[in-house]
Amino acid sequence: MSSDIKPNVNDKVFEAWFRNHYLNLILEFLLIFSILPVIAPVLMKFGLVFPARVIYWVYSYFCHQFPFRSWFLFGVQPYYPLARVGINSFLSFESIFHPETLNFDILRTIVGNQYAGYKIAICQRDIAMYFSLLAFGLFFAIKNKRIKSIPLWIWLVAGVIPLGFDGLTQYLGHYSLLFFGNLMRESTPLLRTITGCLFGSLTGWYIFPTLESMLNRNNLEKHEP
Repeated sequence: MSSDIKPNVNDKVFEAWFRNHYLNLILEFLLIFSILPVIAPVLMKFGLVFPARVIYWVYSYFCHQFPFRSWFLFGVQPYYPLARVGINSFLSFESIFHPETLNFDILRTIVGNQYAGYKIAICQRDIAMYFSLLAFGLFFAIKNKRIKSIPLWIWLVAGVIPLGFDGLTQYLGHYSLLFFGNLMRESTPLLRTITGCLFGSLTGWYIFPTLESMLNRNNLEKHEP
């Protein structure tokens, strides 16, 4: 008899623990996941190349890591845009790194150097996405999870569509595609940051309260007579 009851008690204890701590677990993961890419250029700066390369390698599965769309630390500029972007107040990517080819698979392996600094292991848009998602999660926790979720359509219109449009038209700008032609469009660090922040913060605003409501609803249903 006791062996049949014990698993049920354990399940209830785990459910109660998870309901009280799920947000902390998510935020701790987001914090680590967001900070590690920033640690990579710091390691490069201090000559710790191997652990830095490990971080770059791991995050290569999450981001394209193009250096002309990334922030740089410890260099003469915080970023190096492509020449065609036309930001004349900044040295272009081409003038600093002198790439022999515009092959993306090769360009993404460029990490930096002592003069230019070293790139963060994820692009400008991803940095904005992850840190804004983390920031909203922290705000949600400070407010004791008492923030209502935004409607799905707001998340789509204000979060997903701007990011998708900026990213897709930029992608099409590199290729001669049927019906589109070669648009040759390159986004800017400001646009990538704005669209990334919108997507990250609104995703948090939609997901965190929704998850909290689901957990509370499930808990109430289990305790109904």
